[in-house]
Amino acid sequence: MDKFLLKCKNLAELTRFYSLSMTLASCFIIFSYAYYSEKFSLLNFILLLIAVCIIHLGGNLFDCYIDVKTKLKQGYNLENMKFSTAEKARLIRNETFSLKQVEIILAILFSIGTIIGIYFAFFAGWKVLLFALFSGILILFYPISSKFYFAETIIGLIFGPLMIMGGYYALTSDFNLNLFLLSWAIFFTTIILLHTHNIMDWEFDIKNNKNTLAILLGNKEKAVQAIKWLIILSYYIVVFGVLMGLFNPYMLFVFLTLPIATKLYESMIDYINIKDVEFKPRWYWGIFENWKEIQAQKTDYFMFRFYLARNFSFFFALFAALGAML
Repeated sequence: MDKFLLKCKNLAELTRFYSLSMTLASCFIIFSYAYYSEKFSLLNFILLLIAVCIIHLGGNLFDCYIDVKTKLKQGYNLENMKFSTAEKARLIRNETFSLKQVEIILAILFSIGTIIGIYFAFFAGWKVLLFALFSGILILFYPISSKFYFAETIIGLIFGPLMIMGGYYALTSDFNLNLFLLSWAIFFTTIILLHTHNIMDWEFDIKNNKNTLAILLGNKEKAVQAIKWLIILSYYIVVFGVLMGLFNPYMLFVFLTLPIATKLYESMIDYINIKDVEFKPRWYWGIFENWKEIQAQKTDYFMFRFYLARNFSFFFALFAALGAML
């Protein structure tokens, strides 16, 4: 039993299971709109949830796989490879999983996702495959997208408009323009998460010729200011939708995330100006799992800000979904 639990734990780390909050956030939005459709089926929603989670995990693993293969071609050995975080591809680098095993896992994950996608193509129509095809192309392009300053945009599109509109169509065989507008708010909150991460990876990305939005903006000060404007855009879309009668007024619940957004922006200003900040998570800033372990590893300066960005994205979508259903 202990060996089985260890394998599950290793597989979760290999595929970066913790990142599923982004997928779940989008699925909350899909559920809140699709639930009232005559074609809604709870079984279909569960299948959709399984599919998008599996594809997300497969995309994470594929990204690590490509990075490791690239380093091997450059002449690095597994033991002396370095990435922006010590956790990335750790279980591949220490040979807990061989590249052959990774390839098998990828084949299984993408095969399951494809089978469920084909089911929805029969259920909702062939247009479902267009969403899946475009998302698949973006996932394949993602490992090299940082050469073209396009990585954040790709992830924002996948977890925003593509997943939300594609998932809604899979469940209802229909489009919803109001939902399309809301999906762009999720696009921006997703970019906030990635952009926050990339600001803190600034030196590593420059050294490794990775072109991110943060680097495109020229300096860390401008990059941090971009977080403020991305937050404002996210809220603005919801306020605009409510004022125009497109959204339920209860969707203004998204402003309950304002303490998280404010702390994120403040903390990122501190990141470039103050180096000896003490990090004390508060319940109203969301979940900070494994915090004692993170402090022991002395990565709290990074994870505190990453968790804030993740929590903002997750709870923004959750409150929007709850407001839409009331």
